[in-house]
Amino acid sequence: MNWNDVRYFLAVTRQGGLTGAAREVKASASTVARRIETLEYALKTRLFERRPDGYKLTDAGRAMVEKATAIETAMRELEGSFCGQDGRVSGAVRIITVDTLAHHLLMPNLPALQEAYPDLSLGVSVNATSFAQIPQRETDIGLRLCRPEQGNYVVRRIGTIAFGLYASKAYLESHPVRENKLPITGHRLITWGDPLSFLVVPKTLRSWVESGIANLTVDTMQAQVLAMKAGNGLGVLPCILADTEDELVRVKPDLCRQEEAIWLVVHEGVRDTKRIRVVGDFLETIVKQGQRALSGRFSEQLQVK
Repeated sequence: MNWNDVRYFLAVTRQGGLTGAAREVKASASTVARRIETLEYALKTRLFERRPDGYKLTDAGRAMVEKATAIETAMRELEGSFCGQDGRVSGAVRIITVDTLAHHLLMPNLPALQEAYPDLSLGVSVNATSFAQIPQRETDIGLRLCRPEQGNYVVRRIGTIAFGLYASKAYLESHPVRENKLPITGHRLITWGDPLSFLVVPKTLRSWVESGIANLTVDTMQAQVLAMKAGNGLGVLPCILADTEDELVRVKPDLCRQEEAIWLVVHEGVRDTKRIRVVGDFLETIVKQGQRALSGRFSEQLQVK
């Protein structure tokens, strides 16, 4: 049995099909299919059911996932122990985060890391549903707004991100906010639906605004911003995102402000590898350098007192 075939098996398991697996391992879909068939032939066991909607694990395949993951972990630890001992930092690092931190913090600063360490191979996964749990071995290191409750991780708080209450200028012109105390009443609301409904955002919105009409529920950050800009009502957004939108106004900033921790999360098995330490230090640095914007102090002019 070839280790590379096991790597292809895990890629198909994670991605649920050949196309996604091919992107992960940087090969063609036909190559992935051929490697899976080779592995099944070597094991004399069918690992996947081929269906129109993708590859589904058989009972034997599910039984193999844990063992294959352990092999992958061991190989990555071995690689991490010896790669870069000539002074270079090399190898692959997979980062997972949420869209706000990816779009407004990570991506603008990533070229500096790539310039400093050209032999690093970086992967960034923007996955909102990973707030509550990082799937084992789908990532090495993460920037998260929820601390993991289980799993073998090293976790460190490296900063905070502020949330505020926002609406469009047009909405506030026709529906002014007159209260100088909480809760604010009588307004249309834009709320979060699954998969983000377990975040602090909906709880914060309920504590700030009462007796509102939840006329719109969305489940992506982009949809939330577009709904507010269109004048659908009041809603909660990260300040680093909303303060850069000219059409949005922060409502009652002295009353409506909530800070949440940003956690750096690293899998225990790779914590001591050089490339992980380098990427972890980089992530901590850009969070600290961006703390002013993350804390909602990026723009002070568009606010309704």
